[in-house]
Amino acid sequence: MGQRVIRLVPLLLLLLPRQGADACGTMGCCFQDPPYPDADSGLASGPRDLNCYRILSNAGYECSWEYEGPVAGVSHFLRCCLKTGRCCYFAAGSATKLQFSDQDGIPVLHAVTLWVESRAANWTEKSPNITLNLYSSVKYDPPPGNIKVSRSAGQLLMKWETPAHQDGAEVQFRHRTPGSPWKLGDCGRQDDADFESCLCPLEMDTAQEFQLRRRLRPGVPGGPWSSWSSPVCIPPEPPPQAKVRFSVEQLRPDGRRQVTLHEQLPQLELPEGCLGPDSGMEVTYHVHLHMLSCPCKAKATRTLRLQKKLILSGAAYDLTVVSRNRFGPGPNQTWHIPAYTHSEPGVLNISTGANRTTMHWPARAQGMTYCIEWQPQGQDKSLATCTLTAPQDRDPAGMATHSLSQGSGAMWQKECYRITIFASAHPEKPTSWSTVLSTYHFGGNASEAGSPQHVSVKKLSQDSVSVDWTPSLLSTCPGVLKEYVVRCQDEASNQVSELSVKATETQITLQGLRAATAYKVQVRADTAKWRGAWSQPLRFTVEVQVSELSNLSIFLTSLGSFVSILLLGIFGYLGLNRAVRHLCPPLPTPCASTAVEFSGSQGKQVWQWTSPADFPEEVSQQEALVVNISWDKGERADMDTAGLLKEKMELPLGAPEPALDTELPLKDRKWVQGCPEAGTLGPGWQDSLEDSPAQAAGLPLLLGDLRQSPKFCSQGETETSASSHR
Repeated sequence: MGQRVIRLVPLLLLLLPRQGADACGTMGCCFQDPPYPDADSGLASGPRDLNCYRILSNAGYECSWEYEGPVAGVSHFLRCCLKTGRCCYFAAGSATKLQFSDQDGIPVLHAVTLWVESRAANWTEKSPNITLNLYSSVKYDPPPGNIKVSRSAGQLLMKWETPAHQDGAEVQFRHRTPGSPWKLGDCGRQDDADFESCLCPLEMDTAQEFQLRRRLRPGVPGGPWSSWSSPVCIPPEPPPQAKVRFSVEQLRPDGRRQVTLHEQLPQLELPEGCLGPDSGMEVTYHVHLHMLSCPCKAKATRTLRLQKKLILSGAAYDLTVVSRNRFGPGPNQTWHIPAYTHSEPGVLNISTGANRTTMHWPARAQGMTYCIEWQPQGQDKSLATCTLTAPQDRDPAGMATHSLSQGSGAMWQKECYRITIFASAHPEKPTSWSTVLSTYHFGGNASEAGSPQHVSVKKLSQDSVSVDWTPSLLSTCPGVLKEYVVRCQDEASNQVSELSVKATETQITLQGLRAATAYKVQVRADTAKWRGAWSQPLRFTVEVQVSELSNLSIFLTSLGSFVSILLLGIFGYLGLNRAVRHLCPPLPTPCASTAVEFSGSQGKQVWQWTSPADFPEEVSQQEALVVNISWDKGERADMDTAGLLKEKMELPLGAPEPALDTELPLKDRKWVQGCPEAGTLGPGWQDSLEDSPAQAAGLPLLLGDLRQSPKFCSQGETETSASSHR
């Protein structure tokens, strides 16, 4: 029996190679020599980083490696040598990963040696060998794709569920920014059986890409790492803002207007693994719409995705553009869209009763809800008051109606109110409202409150005046005041005239008035619906004002007096000069001539020059010079001497007149050259005159010179001469 067993052993050994040859053609590791020479090219390139491990998910095994070099025509072979020295190979083709099971001829419970040979053309490249127990070398799965990312203390916190039966793993990460290489980081040992996490650095203002991997026993040589996880993309912080501007069109007849947004979204620079559409780098932009008007509506806000066109009512809105990434919203940009302010006077009919105010306006479609908003003009818009009506249909006249009680405080004060009515079929949607009308209304009794105050009259001329008044309170309400009416009444004849004045003017000129007539003037302010109340009457009379005439008369009287005094002075001066020339002709100077020195007996003498040639400067009619000399009573006895003097002074008829340049004797020259000295005139001066014919002949010349330039001696000199004579 034992011999038979010994004989069968060689037979089995002969059969094994044949079975191996058959296996190379089907599956498993081929225990034959590879179909190429066993030689290494010795090149630095080729296969490297070989990893072999057990896969937990499918109970199989896998080897993977990397290849560096040309890939065209390259065939890879995974070589495996058992502990007994027998070797086999797996043909992988051009792939760099190979999976097998424990049924493919490799003892997974014992240590084996593996390496990769890459064959290209006529050369072979080999990877370094690794020796390991395949069953004990387990490769964990990478973190799943639903990794949650949050910010924590300036870092990124990544968290995921632990894969089943893979707890206690070691985790690594790598990250990069656009255009930069990978940077490796360690997350450490994970002790939580349910969740694993990793703290990673956060870089501001730039995008980042992260990948993670796991392995079983940290620190064990040869422990395989899992493959890298899917990219985890982190957008920049804070999210970039979009450049947005908008334009608002006019309100359309349906009470809505179009708001067009013009946005320019920023372009982000992304890492290579974050270029896909679902990478998580997306920054979304939304429009947050807040309707400010009609605060009593059910809902005031709505968030929409950023779109180019919005259809809104004429209400006031706050439009906010919000940027959002995977971490939440970013900085906001808010714009204010003001309310449409165009008013439509006459569209809203308001009637005020004892305790209620009723409004009528053109209705929209059936079943509409209306929002009536009112607020005093100039008041903060956030303090507006409004009321919602129940859905109502239009009446046969196509009007909608609503009444407000006095208790609601609806427009009972005497001031200007702005009233706006909105309509919506779906009041719960802020974008469904439309504007029905917008107008102004003056609350209270507009007729009395709008009566003009402080009317004044100013005279312009004898038949015209200017009437002025302060603006009516109705003028502060746009579209309410229609015009002013000025009423002027002649109180004497009761004739009344009324004139219309534009609502923007507060002055009018009344013409054709009569003087000394009493008038009464009043002003009222009218609306399109009601006549206003007349102002208090103002009476005036057009008459000549005494003060003005008296000022003019005083001025004219003063001017005439001045001119009269001036003319009187001029004529008086001229007349006085002429009278002086006739009444007081110039006399010879006594001290410059001896012609007037006569003896006391000469009495009254007449001196007459008959020839005008004696006076070259005087060419007027010949006049006689009469010299009156007063004599004392004691000198009456000398009157006969005057006759003698007259005879000596008169030249004989036909005798030639002495020449003007006749030189007189020295004794006679003293009488011609000015005032004689005190010793010249003595008691016997008459005898000297009689003895000197030259003196008598030169006397006319002397008197002629005195008439040309009269020279009078002082009183002292005259008295001296008279005393010397006596």
